[in-house]
Amino acid sequence: MHFLIVLYSRAMAVISRLTMKFISVPSPMIYSGAGSSAALCGAMGRFGYERVLVVTDRMLVELGLVGRVTAELEKCGVAVVIYDAILPDPDFLQVEGGIACCKSAGCDAVLAIGGGSSLDAAKVIAIGAGSEQTVRKMEGFFKVSDRGLPLYCIPTTAGTGSEATMVSVITDTATSTKCFIVDPKLVPDAVALDASLMTGLPPAITAATGIDALTHAIESSLATEATDETLKKSLAATAMIFRYLETAVKDGENLEAREAMAVASCYAGAAFTVTNVGYVHGLAHQLGALCHVPHGLANALFLPHVLDFYCDSAAPQMARIAAAAGIGDRTDSEQERAKKLVSAVRDLEQRIGVPTSCDALKPQMVEELARRALKESHGLYGYPVPKYMRRDECEAIVRKILPA
Repeated sequence: MHFLIVLYSRAMAVISRLTMKFISVPSPMIYSGAGSSAALCGAMGRFGYERVLVVTDRMLVELGLVGRVTAELEKCGVAVVIYDAILPDPDFLQVEGGIACCKSAGCDAVLAIGGGSSLDAAKVIAIGAGSEQTVRKMEGFFKVSDRGLPLYCIPTTAGTGSEATMVSVITDTATSTKCFIVDPKLVPDAVALDASLMTGLPPAITAATGIDALTHAIESSLATEATDETLKKSLAATAMIFRYLETAVKDGENLEAREAMAVASCYAGAAFTVTNVGYVHGLAHQLGALCHVPHGLANALFLPHVLDFYCDSAAPQMARIAAAAGIGDRTDSEQERAKKLVSAVRDLEQRIGVPTSCDALKPQMVEELARRALKESHGLYGYPVPKYMRRDECEAIVRKILPA
């Protein structure tokens, strides 16, 4: 049975590789640095938009962060409509509500302000509001028929990299599953990586979103679909995260660290939107769906354990990642350097306060979570992982994060 799973997954990876050769993934225009959100708003004003739908969450509105950005739009004579109903792991109802709001207000562009949830929702809202395609019809790979409304993104966390990807993840609350919409038309037109909007992010969220970005970078580097171009971005992102994440967590006002993390997150997103991810994400998506664990934290829980699993067969790739991040010595063997990478990930997570277990996970959930994770990872367009995982191996990894 394991042989058949490996054979099927390799076949899906080949299909994915062949498909991607004919798919052009656009890159958004990027404004970077403190105050870059104002520059993006100024550009939107010059583009002649009359009314912009701002997709965000209520907390950012209450904190006044959204108002700082929308004031810049209003200075340019652009009217603003706020849609702040987005919650973590946005569902179909939230997205459909945003589409209805956008259409009824007559908005001619969409601006996402927030973390990955707001960005993911805004991508689909922009498509739905500018076309007749329903959200459910978009689900899957390359099923978006129309470009939709112009989309702009201002991430307020450095983690998901959603501002650079062609992926949106929407939750189906009826089945407690994550649904994927993947299409180049989801890539935003322009992005502002404004570190000044990230300085108030709490340490725990900074830590979890930072490890989310690290997971994207590492899984992209390990992917069998990695290219010279994606490796440049993913390895650079890894190096920046190891250098700056701890500072960003412990000194949230440090603009240098915040900006480096914003750039690293975007680099990692640009890399994995081409290569795809791996088992860490397969597991994290299902932990999030079943236990409502934030995605970044879910990735952080599983990352060191999956890297342990890879050590024996992906040592050369892991050693390359370690070298890029300055981990280990030149005299180390590839196996030694790979193990030092895993230790460095564990040490970083410990220093920034990432937990090692999930209180919401129950023993009776283990088999179902593992089944779902492998179904996602080995399914159509399966993840291009360097080593294939059996059900018992997957269940063993899930048990490692059970509460003591």
